[in-house]
Amino acid sequence: MDGGHTSGAGVVMVLPAWNEEESVALVVKEAHDALPDGRVLVVDDGSTDQTAEVARRAGATVISSPFNLGVGGAMRIGFRYARSHGYRCLVQVDADGQHDPRDIGRLVAELDDGPAPHVVIGARFSGTGDFAVPRARRMAMRLLAVYLSRVTRTSLTDVTSGFRAHNRSAIELFAQHYPGRLPGRHGGVAGH
Repeated sequence: MDGGHTSGAGVVMVLPAWNEEESVALVVKEAHDALPDGRVLVVDDGSTDQTAEVARRAGATVISSPFNLGVGGAMRIGFRYARSHGYRCLVQVDADGQHDPRDIGRLVAELDDGPAPHVVIGARFSGTGDFAVPRARRMAMRLLAVYLSRVTRTSLTDVTSGFRAHNRSAIELFAQHYPGRLPGRHGGVAGH
Protein backbone atom coordinates (compact mmCIF):
# COMPACT_ATOMS: atom_id res chain seq x y z
CA MET A 1 0.00 0.00 0.00
CA ASP A 2 1.28 3.48 -0.22
CA GLY A 3 1.33 4.77 3.37
CA GLY A 4 -2.13 6.24 3.85
CA HIS A 5 -3.89 4.39 1.04
CA THR A 6 -7.22 3.30 2.52
CA SER A 7 -9.30 2.51 -0.55
CA GLY A 8 -11.15 -0.76 -0.24
CA ALA A 9 -10.35 -1.78 -3.81
CA GLY A 10 -8.24 -4.91 -3.64
CA VAL A 11 -9.02 -5.50 0.05
CA VAL A 12 -10.84 -8.53 1.42
CA MET A 13 -12.04 -8.43 5.02
CA VAL A 14 -12.18 -11.98 6.40
CA LEU A 15 -14.41 -12.78 9.36
CA PRO A 16 -13.79 -16.27 10.78
CA ALA A 17 -17.13 -17.11 12.41
CA TRP A 18 -18.25 -19.96 14.63
CA ASN A 19 -21.82 -19.70 15.93
CA GLU A 20 -21.89 -15.89 15.64
CA GLU A 21 -25.46 -15.38 14.35
CA GLU A 22 -26.10 -12.75 17.03
CA SER A 23 -23.21 -10.45 16.02
CA VAL A 24 -22.12 -11.27 12.47
CA ALA A 25 -24.66 -9.08 10.62
CA LEU A 26 -23.58 -5.93 12.46
CA VAL A 27 -19.87 -6.68 11.95
CA VAL A 28 -20.47 -7.31 8.21
CA LYS A 29 -22.38 -4.02 7.91
CA GLU A 30 -19.71 -2.07 9.80
CA ALA A 31 -16.94 -3.63 7.70
CA HIS A 32 -18.81 -2.69 4.49
CA ASP A 33 -19.25 0.83 5.85
CA ALA A 34 -15.54 1.08 6.71
CA LEU A 35 -14.36 0.10 3.21
CA PRO A 36 -17.32 0.18 0.79
CA ASP A 37 -15.11 -0.91 -2.14
CA GLY A 38 -13.77 -3.92 -0.22
CA ARG A 39 -15.18 -7.42 -0.08
CA VAL A 40 -16.42 -8.98 3.17
CA LEU A 41 -15.84 -12.73 3.34
CA VAL A 42 -17.32 -14.70 6.23
CA VAL A 43 -15.73 -18.10 6.74
CA ASP A 44 -18.47 -20.02 8.55
CA ASP A 45 -16.42 -22.48 10.56
CA GLY A 46 -18.85 -25.35 11.02
CA SER A 47 -21.46 -23.30 12.85
CA THR A 48 -24.54 -25.07 14.17
CA ASP A 49 -26.61 -21.89 14.17
CA GLN A 50 -27.65 -19.55 11.31
CA THR A 51 -24.32 -17.70 11.03
CA ALA A 52 -23.92 -18.37 7.28
CA GLU A 53 -27.45 -17.29 6.35
CA VAL A 54 -27.35 -14.18 8.55
CA ALA A 55 -23.98 -13.19 7.03
CA ARG A 56 -25.30 -13.68 3.45
CA ARG A 57 -28.38 -11.56 4.17
CA ALA A 58 -26.06 -8.86 5.55
CA GLY A 59 -24.19 -8.77 2.23
CA ALA A 60 -21.13 -10.94 2.86
CA THR A 61 -19.67 -13.57 0.61
CA VAL A 62 -19.78 -16.79 2.65
CA ILE A 63 -17.67 -19.93 2.54
CA SER A 64 -18.95 -22.65 4.86
CA SER A 65 -16.84 -25.43 6.28
CA PRO A 66 -18.82 -28.60 6.99
CA PHE A 67 -17.04 -28.95 10.34
CA ASN A 68 -15.15 -26.79 12.81
CA LEU A 69 -11.53 -26.23 11.72
CA GLY A 70 -10.55 -23.71 14.38
CA VAL A 71 -9.69 -20.07 13.73
CA GLY A 72 -6.39 -21.05 12.07
CA GLY A 73 -8.13 -23.35 9.60
CA ALA A 74 -10.80 -20.74 8.90
CA MET A 75 -8.16 -18.09 8.26
CA ARG A 76 -6.24 -20.44 5.96
CA ILE A 77 -9.42 -20.65 3.86
CA GLY A 78 -9.53 -16.84 3.85
CA PHE A 79 -5.88 -16.52 2.81
CA ARG A 80 -6.36 -19.03 0.00
CA TYR A 81 -9.44 -17.16 -1.17
CA ALA A 82 -7.53 -13.86 -1.14
CA ARG A 83 -4.61 -15.37 -3.06
CA SER A 84 -6.81 -17.03 -5.70
CA HIS A 85 -8.78 -13.80 -6.26
CA GLY A 86 -5.69 -11.56 -6.43
CA TYR A 87 -6.36 -9.36 -3.38
CA ARG A 88 -3.54 -7.01 -2.38
CA CYS A 89 -4.62 -6.92 1.28
CA LEU A 90 -6.45 -9.20 3.71
CA VAL A 91 -7.87 -7.80 6.93
CA GLN A 92 -8.92 -10.27 9.63
CA VAL A 93 -11.83 -9.09 11.79
CA ASP A 94 -13.29 -11.31 14.50
CA ALA A 95 -17.03 -11.82 13.89
CA ASP A 96 -17.98 -11.41 17.55
CA GLY A 97 -17.87 -7.60 17.49
CA GLN A 98 -14.87 -7.07 19.79
CA HIS A 99 -13.08 -4.89 17.20
CA ASP A 100 -14.24 -1.59 15.74
CA PRO A 101 -14.38 -2.02 11.95
CA ARG A 102 -14.06 1.77 11.59
CA ASP A 103 -10.35 1.15 12.32
CA ILE A 104 -9.87 -1.12 9.28
CA GLY A 105 -8.65 1.81 7.18
CA ARG A 106 -6.03 2.63 9.83
CA LEU A 107 -4.63 -0.90 9.67
CA VAL A 108 -4.55 -0.88 5.86
CA ALA A 109 -2.86 2.53 5.81
CA GLU A 110 0.02 1.16 7.92
CA LEU A 111 0.80 -1.76 5.62
CA ASP A 112 3.96 -1.87 3.55
CA ASP A 113 3.33 -3.43 0.15
CA GLY A 114 6.98 -4.36 -0.33
CA PRO A 115 8.22 -7.82 -1.27
CA ALA A 116 8.51 -9.02 2.34
CA PRO A 117 5.48 -10.28 4.28
CA HIS A 118 4.07 -7.50 6.47
CA VAL A 119 1.36 -7.74 9.10
CA VAL A 120 -0.22 -4.92 11.12
CA ILE A 121 -1.92 -5.98 14.36
CA GLY A 122 -4.71 -3.91 15.90
CA ALA A 123 -4.14 -3.76 19.67
CA ARG A 124 -7.15 -4.06 21.97
CA PHE A 125 -5.23 -2.48 24.84
CA SER A 126 -4.11 0.75 23.20
CA GLY A 127 -6.12 2.99 25.50
CA THR A 128 -9.24 3.14 23.35
CA GLY A 129 -12.34 1.05 23.88
CA ASP A 130 -13.12 -1.09 26.90
CA PHE A 131 -11.97 -4.62 26.09
CA ALA A 132 -11.94 -6.56 29.37
CA VAL A 133 -9.84 -9.67 29.91
CA PRO A 134 -9.63 -11.82 33.05
CA ARG A 135 -6.48 -11.08 35.02
CA ALA A 136 -4.76 -14.47 34.52
CA ARG A 137 -5.35 -14.41 30.76
CA ARG A 138 -4.16 -10.81 30.51
CA MET A 139 -0.93 -11.74 32.33
CA ALA A 140 -0.33 -14.66 29.96
CA MET A 141 -0.98 -12.37 26.97
CA ARG A 142 1.51 -9.81 28.32
CA LEU A 143 4.20 -12.45 28.84
CA LEU A 144 3.68 -13.74 25.29
CA ALA A 145 3.86 -10.17 23.94
CA VAL A 146 7.13 -9.51 25.79
CA TYR A 147 8.63 -12.74 24.49
CA LEU A 148 7.53 -12.17 20.89
CA SER A 149 8.63 -8.53 21.04
CA ARG A 150 12.13 -9.69 21.91
CA VAL A 151 12.15 -12.36 19.19
CA THR A 152 10.89 -9.98 16.48
CA ARG A 153 12.72 -6.90 17.78
CA THR A 154 9.43 -5.03 17.45
CA SER A 155 7.21 -3.68 20.22
CA LEU A 156 4.07 -5.84 20.29
CA THR A 157 1.27 -5.33 22.80
CA ASP A 158 -1.56 -7.63 21.66
CA VAL A 159 -0.20 -10.64 19.79
CA THR A 160 -3.44 -12.63 20.20
CA SER A 161 -5.60 -9.99 18.54
CA GLY A 162 -7.90 -11.19 15.77
CA PHE A 163 -7.74 -7.76 14.09
CA ARG A 164 -4.89 -7.79 11.57
CA ALA A 165 -4.01 -6.54 8.10
CA HIS A 166 -1.74 -8.53 5.76
CA ASN A 167 -0.02 -7.44 2.56
CA ARG A 168 0.11 -9.48 -0.66
CA SER A 169 3.36 -11.21 0.36
CA ALA A 170 1.89 -12.25 3.72
CA ILE A 171 -1.24 -13.53 1.94
CA GLU A 172 0.95 -15.71 -0.28
CA LEU A 173 2.94 -17.01 2.72
CA PHE A 174 -0.09 -17.72 4.92
CA ALA A 175 -2.11 -19.30 2.10
CA GLN A 176 0.55 -22.01 2.16
CA HIS A 177 1.78 -22.04 5.76
CA TYR A 178 -0.84 -20.88 8.27
CA PRO A 179 -1.26 -23.05 11.38
CA GLY A 180 -4.52 -25.00 11.40
CA ARG A 181 -5.03 -24.73 15.15
CA LEU A 182 -4.04 -21.80 17.30
CA PRO A 183 -3.70 -22.18 21.08
CA GLY A 184 -6.47 -20.52 23.04
CA ARG A 185 -8.80 -20.25 20.04
CA HIS A 186 -11.91 -22.22 19.11
CA GLY A 187 -11.55 -25.79 17.97
CA GLY A 188 -8.54 -26.17 20.23
CA VAL A 189 -8.48 -25.01 23.80
CA ALA A 190 -11.12 -22.29 23.83
CA GLY A 191 -13.84 -20.67 21.68
CA HIS A 192 -13.62 -18.00 18.95
